[in-house]
Amino acid sequence: MNDWKRKLKDLPASTLERLLLGLVLGLAVVARLAQYLANRSLWLDEAYLALNVLERNLAGLLRPLDYNQIAPPIFLWTTKLLVQLWGEGEPVLRLLPLLGGLLAVGLIYVVSRKAFGKRPALLATALLGWSQQLIYFSSEFKPYATDVFAVLVAYALYLPWYEEREKRPGWGRLVALSLVGALLPWLSYPVIFVLAALGAGMLYDALRRRERGALLRVLLPPALWAGSFGLLYLLVARGAGSNPFLQAFWADFFLPFPPRSLSDLYWIPQQWFDFLVFAAGLPFYGLTTFLWLGGELALLREHREGTLLALALPLPLVLGASALRLYPFGARMILFAVPPTVLLVTYGATALFRALTREHRLIAWLCVGLLLFHPLYRSVTVLGQPWLKEEVRPIIALFAQERQPGDLLYVYHAAEPTFRYYAPRFGLDEGLPIRVGRVGQGDFSLLVEDIEALGSGRVWLLFAHVHAFKNISEQAYMVEQLEQRGVRITAHEAPGTALFLYDLR
Repeated sequence: MNDWKRKLKDLPASTLERLLLGLVLGLAVVARLAQYLANRSLWLDEAYLALNVLERNLAGLLRPLDYNQIAPPIFLWTTKLLVQLWGEGEPVLRLLPLLGGLLAVGLIYVVSRKAFGKRPALLATALLGWSQQLIYFSSEFKPYATDVFAVLVAYALYLPWYEEREKRPGWGRLVALSLVGALLPWLSYPVIFVLAALGAGMLYDALRRRERGALLRVLLPPALWAGSFGLLYLLVARGAGSNPFLQAFWADFFLPFPPRSLSDLYWIPQQWFDFLVFAAGLPFYGLTTFLWLGGELALLREHREGTLLALALPLPLVLGASALRLYPFGARMILFAVPPTVLLVTYGATALFRALTREHRLIAWLCVGLLLFHPLYRSVTVLGQPWLKEEVRPIIALFAQERQPGDLLYVYHAAEPTFRYYAPRFGLDEGLPIRVGRVGQGDFSLLVEDIEALGSGRVWLLFAHVHAFKNISEQAYMVEQLEQRGVRITAHEAPGTALFLYDLR
């Protein structure tokens, strides 16, 4: 042990930093690949989005999506082309999120190193690369991982421009920032909040310097971004904000405005803490908030207001949009805000190291250790046990094996989209007697009517994404009713799903 300590101590600082970076990046990449290669079944929302991609052509994907789904055009078009090239399987559908998740890990290092230096970049890479949510969503057929990637592309273009603005960089970098930024909303809807923050930072800096030429230059990118997003909104996204189902579904994640009670006033800190825990994967939210504020104060003291606005403004902009009921301040919907939050937390930790004397830096190391503990634990855990959600595929495979001619299949309403996706794979898409359950929304009498309509004989029942009302599971309620009407022959269960066979009298 002493020999190892001596060897590490004798290593040049640059070599040790490269070694640590390799370990951080390696774990982040391997964790994402482990989660992706687990090839879990599609769950409800993934199946809904997959059916849109499979059932529409490229032009059709520009129209409002079915099943209350929302996804940007480039995400949908790229997936459609991948499906046409390599098939309709889950790994193909999830390939773009995986690439987005992997590239984001490299980009966070590039961005944070340029803005803050090598050692802060190492911490930022670990916090983002080992985040449980970002690992998981790199294997989910939804655009959340590509949202994070798009945000980091925007920062990778903006921060070098801002940090070198005094050297008057050429028009090439500004044009690249303008054109790429104009394309990003077509890949990620929420990146517009980050682009708005970047525009505010550029405008503030130009006004502060009182240079007319600088002001004219910085007006170009925000103008192109706004025009691109306006076109996207008119052609594609206009109906998303007024979708009645989504308005009801996300109701708890819209800022109560004006506040009418103490709970309304507590809404913002509660959502902030939830964001840190459930989106950023940083459960020590008191410490994280302290370092986040420290990062902001450090940037302010250094007169780096453009960087401060770029990193701190996206979340307030989302809050404003949530008050207008245009965008929810909900965990997975604000995953895109994890990178700027991580960057501020990282710089806060850096400022803490600088503020403490050498004798007291153990405090800063403890803070960093607490920050990294949970992300490290969760990223290592996924290597041996990838996270599952609703394992419908093996259950449907069992049904295809064990069913007999004349058997009836009852599909719980929330299992219907996943069944539709998997049925052709097991030859169940034609000639199968099937009955889809109705949406009860707490009216259990409809479930009784569904059971009565099944008649007699052998009946299979497939459940997934089961709803509960007043703490009563609809699956449990139906099974209780079936036990009174017939004899259970077999039952199969998997995470988030179940299959029963009854002989009904």
